[in-house]
Amino acid sequence: MSNLVLFNKLKTYLYNFMTLFFKKYSNHFLLAGIGMISLLLLVVLLDIHQQTLIFPDATNYNESATNLYWYVRGHCNRPLLMAAIYGFPLVFGASEFDLYLTAQFINGVFWLMTILLMYEIFIQYVSTKVAFWLSILFICFFGISLYNFHFLAETPFLFFLVASFYFLQKYRQTKVFKWLVFALSIIVLSMLIKPASKFFALLMLLYFIRELIRNYTKKIMIVLYSSIGLCLIQAIGIKYQFGDFTISYIDSVTFYNYLFSKADCYRKGTDFDQMNNPRADYLFTFKVHDQKKIVKADIIEQLQNNKINLVKAYLHNFVWNTASANVVPITYSNINNSKRFEITKSFLIWLTKYQNRIMTILGIVLSLIMIRKYYKKDIFLLFVAVFILYIIGISGISSNQGDRFHIMTYPFTLILIANYLKSKPFFAPPQK
Repeated sequence: MSNLVLFNKLKTYLYNFMTLFFKKYSNHFLLAGIGMISLLLLVVLLDIHQQTLIFPDATNYNESATNLYWYVRGHCNRPLLMAAIYGFPLVFGASEFDLYLTAQFINGVFWLMTILLMYEIFIQYVSTKVAFWLSILFICFFGISLYNFHFLAETPFLFFLVASFYFLQKYRQTKVFKWLVFALSIIVLSMLIKPASKFFALLMLLYFIRELIRNYTKKIMIVLYSSIGLCLIQAIGIKYQFGDFTISYIDSVTFYNYLFSKADCYRKGTDFDQMNNPRADYLFTFKVHDQKKIVKADIIEQLQNNKINLVKAYLHNFVWNTASANVVPITYSNINNSKRFEITKSFLIWLTKYQNRIMTILGIVLSLIMIRKYYKKDIFLLFVAVFILYIIGISGISSNQGDRFHIMTYPFTLILIANYLKSKPFFAPPQK
């Protein structure tokens, strides 16, 4: 009899616990479900399961993963954390080609977690209902979700960025030091996904350097020391393998093959063709250590003798990357000669083009307003605004990228929109 009573109590407890759990996180489950449905719709409408396109960068990421797991060596352009995460299926016998498929599932998990983190950030500013719809809006940024189907760094990079800001917001609200350590550790690790964040990560570390020095003996600092240690391992490995103490050579290649090549074409009065670039062909005839020297010499020469054309090339890249659509649907083929495919493709190209334009303009305007208004009042919003301007600013280095850079700013622009909406009684969260 006592066992039956105990069983009934346990059953009641589990029932109540699960009821409260699903009630508390109902919006989270709903958002995850809507996110998965949206991905399935893209697969069906664009015949993604039949597409065979592999972007050149995806080949690089695949090579870096196999380098790490099969040969225990690094890659000159792609850092080790991206390789470690996406190459993990190799441990279980996956083939090199299998990584293109497993990457889609890993991307899907990162993307869904990003949605939930965004919702958690939104509810600090607006009601749960408004936060839910802002999260739906994030799901509808197809320029972001389309990258889930490719072995590229955009999806995990965005997750690391949003996760870092999630903890930075918690630190701003609570002043609990561990949240700052988590935020800084994740932004440092993001450099090992995509090196584009390295200067922003350094800025954050420098801003909080006094706080870090005051607490350098705390056990939680081991997390940050480990993140910095991984970056040092990456740089030391590159130094040993290729000859330079750097996280990646990708920045040198990007400068030389895009911005400075276009500026050189302006100087010579020739057309810039990204796919048929003699300068790129020339650069790749050298080892990466020598490439870095060639790039350095070219940068110095053009800064001295070709400034006007560099500015013209940068502005042209910036405008192009702001005005363009996402490159993924553009490259898809209508394999089944389907009218549904053509309609969907045309719609997504149109939608992502205007999402890019609207969100970029909003991001710039709101960021400038926030920096002027909150630069001493709210460290979280300050860094959100600075990050938006940082990413949009560096987009001018590369040409013909579509919205590939600017989509990284979309969720952060939504945060600034949420902050604006909190002052409106209809949107504001209930008072605690």
